[in-house]
Amino acid sequence: MSKQKWLWGMIVLLLVVSSTGMMKRWNAEQSNDTYEVVIPLDEIQTTSKNSDLTMDEIFSSLKEAGLTTVSLEPLTLKEMEKQNLITIYGENELAAQLLFTPYKDEVDVTKRGYYIRVPDHASYRQLIVDSIHPEEVQVGEETFYFLPTSNHHYDLKTPIGYDQPAIDMMGKHGLAHIFKVENAGNEVANEQLVHQLLALKDASAGRLLGAGDEAIGFGQENGHILVEKLKDAGYYFYTIESNPLKGENKIAQITDYNIIRLHSINVNRETKLTLNASIDRTTRAVKERNIRSIFYHIKTTGNPNENMKETVDYLTGVQKNMPDHFKLAEPKLFDKVTIPVWVTALVLLAGILFTFAVSELVKWMPLRLAAAGFMAVLAIAYILLKSTLFLQAFALIIAVLAPTYAVIKTANGSTQVSKILIQYLKAVGISLIGIVIVIGLLNGNAFITGFAAFKGVKLVYVIPILGVLLFTVIEINRLVDQNLKSSLSNTVTLLNKELKYWHVLLLVIVAGVGLFYISRTGNSGSVSELELAFRQWLENTLYVRPRTKEFLIGFPFFVLALYVMGINRKWGSILLVPGVIGFLSIVNTFTHLHIPVAVSVLRTCYSVVLGFVIGLVFIVIFKLLYRWASKAIARWS
Repeated sequence: MSKQKWLWGMIVLLLVVSSTGMMKRWNAEQSNDTYEVVIPLDEIQTTSKNSDLTMDEIFSSLKEAGLTTVSLEPLTLKEMEKQNLITIYGENELAAQLLFTPYKDEVDVTKRGYYIRVPDHASYRQLIVDSIHPEEVQVGEETFYFLPTSNHHYDLKTPIGYDQPAIDMMGKHGLAHIFKVENAGNEVANEQLVHQLLALKDASAGRLLGAGDEAIGFGQENGHILVEKLKDAGYYFYTIESNPLKGENKIAQITDYNIIRLHSINVNRETKLTLNASIDRTTRAVKERNIRSIFYHIKTTGNPNENMKETVDYLTGVQKNMPDHFKLAEPKLFDKVTIPVWVTALVLLAGILFTFAVSELVKWMPLRLAAAGFMAVLAIAYILLKSTLFLQAFALIIAVLAPTYAVIKTANGSTQVSKILIQYLKAVGISLIGIVIVIGLLNGNAFITGFAAFKGVKLVYVIPILGVLLFTVIEINRLVDQNLKSSLSNTVTLLNKELKYWHVLLLVIVAGVGLFYISRTGNSGSVSELELAFRQWLENTLYVRPRTKEFLIGFPFFVLALYVMGINRKWGSILLVPGVIGFLSIVNTFTHLHIPVAVSVLRTCYSVVLGFVIGLVFIVIFKLLYRWASKAIARWS
């Protein structure tokens, strides 16, 4: 027993000494306290076109309500025509227009291409000339730019550059702007776009948001060179939450993960999204997921004046509901979180010792040494090969072992609340040691920005339950036979029994419950409207909501299990199975590495405290039911 205490002491000491890595992450997250709201220019233009509001009026109103930034897509010839900046004719179309004029023979219809009326604004003329280098032709008294269809680099939908007059108008209203960049599909067009971005950098905030399905330069030989040029000029990129672009990981690596996380709220696609829900999603994204940019879409259908009012209400609502320590301003990059090799080595050593300590459950030294040896191999492989995959595998094993061991090791029943509390805190402490190892390993800007992640979330939700279930079966058989060898033998015998119809029915029910449980894990889990309302109330009251499966299910059942085990260990052991959910869930909370550590700590503290209190309520209810059942049995016996 004393050796085991020394082992745990070593683990804690190693984690304390290596805590500088986690402190760097904590400081980087706490100091990053600004956020922005972005609205696309084309939706502002659509609102102005469909209403009696001028662009200046819309900009002024949105700026006053809290808009900080406007996004600009690169112009194409087709978009310029849509905005009535130019007129485009095909060769046959222009010839038909001139058929009954003195200039009917001045268009060579065998020369296929597009005739572009020269725009009035000098800025747009310069943009077309600098990008596509068109041939200038005279047709009667009108000058046209001619773009042959044989041009392999440009067509009507190829991005050619950005709207300088629009940039000037936004600057006049004190609004920042970000450039949307898309992969043009050919190197010449991309190089020209980057050339203009470099020229615009002095007047720009230097922020780039990917558009389409591919990041700029994706699939092109010189793609990395373009990204490096933009990086060297001072540009940094955005990543859209849950919508990564092809090639975006490469950009993240080139820019050393100097990336801004963006969350999109598109009321045009999510037509059932209410104003309050949009505001709640915005505040939650900023405070809980390291999101620093919100991309809000103005509704483009229905009454434009009402759509404008709803947008203003959204902007003012966000400011009202956002926690005070977040400021509406240009988003900041996260400070560089550099983890020294010695820090990672100490955490890996703590993980190896943790595995050896946890493996005491098997009571067989060769297997314990093999488990620790396997973890050592993963650690050495990471140090030599620098592959994050080995760290992720190491962290997954720790994340699975921690809640399983925490529940089994502390499964000592008692009817005294003080002793139950001690065992409860021990289980929480063991889980927290596993958590510290996991987040100590998976640390750095790649994880904060979401480009690297914890792998195996579903396994963390399933394996600890199976482990505790196996322990429960063995424990029940042991209590019957008072012999571990016989218990294992009976467990195997149970698995070899023939199936009956009621067995199948029971398995179907258990499988259904299991599938429902797994379906609620992750971001795509299904939740009822009533539970959503309850969650929102908790969030509004507590800043962040504790997880329902922790404080209403897992922890209370664990507390009740300890109490029932104090009366009847066999039946109490069964309650450990739902009890492990609370511990695996808090481990899972911290494996969401894009969530600030402070938020996860606060959420877990709420769950641990509320879970114990509700567990005491479970005990009171159990005692009442137990007393009623005892009287009923005595009456009918």
